[in-house]
Formats: sequence, C-alpha cells, structure tokens
Amino acid sequence: MGKLYRKEDLIKDLKEIGVKQGDLLHMKVSMKAIGNVEGGAQTLLDALLETIGPEGTLISDAFVSVYPLPMTPDQEKIIADDLAFSYAGAFANAMVKHPDMKRSRHPIQKFAAIGKRAEEFCYAHTYESGGYDLLDKMSVAGGVNLTIGEKVAGVGTTHVAIDILGFKRKQLNTGALYKDLDGSVKLAKVNWNGGCAHGFPKFIPLYYEKGAVLGSGKVGDAIGLYTSMKKTLEIEIETLKNNPQFFLCDDKACYSCQMTWEHSPKKRIKFYFNWLKKNFKTLSFSRIKTLKKTIS
Repeated sequence: MGKLYRKEDLIKDLKEIGVKQGDLLHMKVSMKAIGNVEGGAQTLLDALLETIGPEGTLISDAFVSVYPLPMTPDQEKIIADDLAFSYAGAFANAMVKHPDMKRSRHPIQKFAAIGKRAEEFCYAHTYESGGYDLLDKMSVAGGVNLTIGEKVAGVGTTHVAIDILGFKRKQLNTGALYKDLDGSVKLAKVNWNGGCAHGFPKFIPLYYEKGAVLGSGKVGDAIGLYTSMKKTLEIEIETLKNNPQFFLCDDKACYSCQMTWEHSPKKRIKFYFNWLKKNFKTLSFSRIKTLKKTIS
C-alpha cells in the first residue's frame, strides 16, 4: 500500500520545493504519481491553498472534452458551463468543486482558479483571447509552474511559445457546446494549437541548464518541478526559433507530430508503415480507412 500521506506531509514537501505565500501558481499534477493521499485530491488542494495563503492564487488546467462535428444526439446534450467535468484528472475536478473556484470564460480551455487573482485571470480568458492566453498573462505577472509527476506533460508555457511563434497545424473539425453568459447555448470550434504530450518533456533538461528551475524534490512519491513561467517561456521560444521540430515526440507513428504541423516531416509512406507496424494487433478495416482519409 505504501506510505499514507497527510496534509501536513504535503505542505512540508511543497515548502521544501519552494512553494511560498503569495505565489501565482499554475498546477499540473498526477495524483497517481503522488501515491496514497489521505483524502485524495482534496487534501492536496487544501495543502496548496494553505501553502500559498490568502495572497496567493492557484490555477489549474480544467479543460473540457471536444467532439467531432457534426455531433451525435448524445453529444449535443453535453453543455459546458463553469461546473463542467474536466478530463484533466482528479485534482482539476477538486478545483472545479471548490466553493471559491472561478472558471475561465473560454468555452473549452476552461482553467480553474482559486485565490486573490482568480477573477482577474479567469474572466479575461475568453474564446477570442485564445486557448492558452491565460498562461501568457501569468508569465508576465511573475507566475510559477508546479508540475508533479514525471509523466505529466510539460509545464504549460510550451503552448504559449507555439502560439507566439505562429506555428500552424492541420485542425480536425471538433468542438463543444457551451452556455454563454446570457444563458444561450453556442458552439465553439477548436481553433488553437495543442501539441503532443510526449514531446513537451524534452524541454526539462533545458529548464535546468538555463536557470528556469526554482526548486525540485518529492511531493509524496512523485517528482515535483517548480519553475519560473517567464523563464520556461523564454527558453521554449529561443529553442523553437532555432529548431521548430524540437517539441515533436520521437514516435514515428504519432500522427500529431509526424503529419499535422507545417514543419512536420510529412513522409506519408514512412508514417503509414510505422503506424501499421505499431497498431498491427488492433487493426481493422475501418481504422485503416479512417487513417487514409485523415492523412489524405
């Protein structure tokens, strides 16, 4: 079963990494990586809020799912609002359920925030401002990243760097229905760049090398990385200017990295061969037909 971690254990770990009173803190966390926490994600949330105090602000990814368009009748019943469930995990949904939570007004990339500056960042984050504009504003305001768990996808600012540099990719026709401020239900389409979760951690050695890491250590059983958002963004922009392919993952069968970006290799035959080899055991005629249609 392993050690049972309590709130006081997590507070001690967070302080040792460097988290402090007044932090403007962007969180990405794997509860599974932390281990056995008494009270689960709610306990980690309580520990973080106590550590940053009343002058601090905690912000987490709390994005909602999108669906291929046109949607099925069942998908049309799913309307995103401030309390909508997030696929981002247990911690994100503990944030969403907190009575003091503010949710960003972007209909899909719905960050959740608690603390002194929660309204300031969330209410300015709309569909028109872009999917990751909130993180850009945090970096300017002196924000810090806290990533807990080695398999967590990067620190978040890589998305901002990609947008600032104007990288383009093939967008799938996907979206979500959401409830606007006036109560009407509208459709939002995905019109921003995401990225492959397996490529973003390639920046981590550069964060150490170039001084973006403010602290690191264990949070429960997990590795915690505490970084300057301003510095991680600067490093990412500098790196991607020199090598736009740097953030692509090493999986030659990854459709996102190999085929969708303007600077992807786009070697169709080689990609198709690697994809078939990787997915041989689960192949079906419909899967092959869908792949051919997608990459054509």
